[in-house]
Amino acid sequence: MESSKHIVVFSHGFGVRKDSRGLFSDIAAALPCVEPVMFDYNEIDDAKNTVTVRPLAQQSEMLRGVLREIKESAPNAVVDLICHSQGSIVASLAMPTGIRKTVFLAPPVNINSNRMLEAFRSRPGSEINMEGISKIARRDGSTTIVPSEFWAERKNLRPLELYGEFAHHTNLAIIKANQDEVLEEVSFQGLGSSVEVVSLSGDHNFTGNARGPLLEVIKKLLI
Repeated sequence: MESSKHIVVFSHGFGVRKDSRGLFSDIAAALPCVEPVMFDYNEIDDAKNTVTVRPLAQQSEMLRGVLREIKESAPNAVVDLICHSQGSIVASLAMPTGIRKTVFLAPPVNINSNRMLEAFRSRPGSEINMEGISKIARRDGSTTIVPSEFWAERKNLRPLELYGEFAHHTNLAIIKANQDEVLEEVSFQGLGSSVEVVSLSGDHNFTGNARGPLLEVIKKLLI
C-alpha cells in the first residue's frame, strides 16, 4: 500500500463475515477513492456453514494487528475506521491511536441486551448456554457458535464509557438506526460535544431504502 492512500478499515459485528452481509461492500463501493480493508474476526467453516465467534479480547488484538501492519507499510496514509454494531465495542477495546476519523454504525450501549438473546433463543435449532457452547441459527442458514468465554467477557463491559474514552483518540461520529430491531433503545448522552450523532431511519443493518441515505452520510463524514 502506498503512503498517499486513504485507507478505511472495517470492523464487523457479531457472528457475521468481514463484509457484514454486504453492508461493508456497499460502503466500500460508495467510496471508490479509498482503499478498503476488511477481515474476519471469526473462524469460518464453509463446509459446515458455521461461524465461530472469537473472544472480544482476541478480536481487539486482531484489529490492532491489522492497523499495525497498515502503519508499517503506509506510515503517512490517512486511516479511518468504520465499525458496525459490536465492531464498535471491539474498536473501542483496541483503543488504537493515529486514526483520523471513526464512524460507528448502530453501536450498542447495553451489550447484555435481553432483546437480542431472546430473539436468538426463539429460533428453531438454537441453543444458548452461557456456561458452555452456544449454537445460534441465523436467518441466512448458517450457525454461529459462541464459546462461554465470549459471554463472560461481556458481563462487566460498559460500552458508553469505552466510546467516550475512544473519542479522545479519534474524531468519532455515531450513526443511530431509528428502527433498530436488534438493540434496545440507545442514548448517547454524556459522550460530549465532540462526538457527532446522526439519526437515520432504518433497521440495524440499514437495509432497503435506508442504505442510500446511510452511504450519503458516510461520504460526507469521510471524504
